[in-house]
Amino acid sequence: MGLNARGYYVCAHCGTTSFPEAVSRDGIRILGPGDSEVRCSSCDAPFLRGMLDDYLVDYCEKCRGLLLSRRDFAEVVRRRRAWAQGQSVPPTHTDGAELRRRIKCPKCGTHMMTDWYYGPGNVVLDRCVACDLVWLDYGELKQIVDAPGEDRGSRDLT
Repeated sequence: MGLNARGYYVCAHCGTTSFPEAVSRDGIRILGPGDSEVRCSSCDAPFLRGMLDDYLVDYCEKCRGLLLSRRDFAEVVRRRRAWAQGQSVPPTHTDGAELRRRIKCPKCGTHMMTDWYYGPGNVVLDRCVACDLVWLDYGELKQIVDAPGEDRGSRDLT
């Protein structure tokens, strides 16, 4: 297993992921089990319902992925970047293979659109156009928040 750019280990043979014990949940407060009919598209684990800042999200405890509305995603990014502290971190190189990944929306089952996030962080996002949802793999939110930019640390929420 090798440590990847997002801070977790991936087995080169079978693709199994392993997270360091000290890994945070990106500030997600777990509220309880999620909808029993909806499962993670990446690893098929059941979702937990959680709060990210002031927003309800579906969280996968196994792969640490995060599903939230596009509107809530935009607000979380805006607020977290405005209140970010410490040095910014230049984004890591993103593997172009991520653009070819095809996952299904956990809510409706249609293929999610995979494309570059045209904000800071050099991240590839998956989003469901029909449900207006965004899927974030582990570490992507942190990479977006930590990326350099004039809005980062500005405390400007207008």
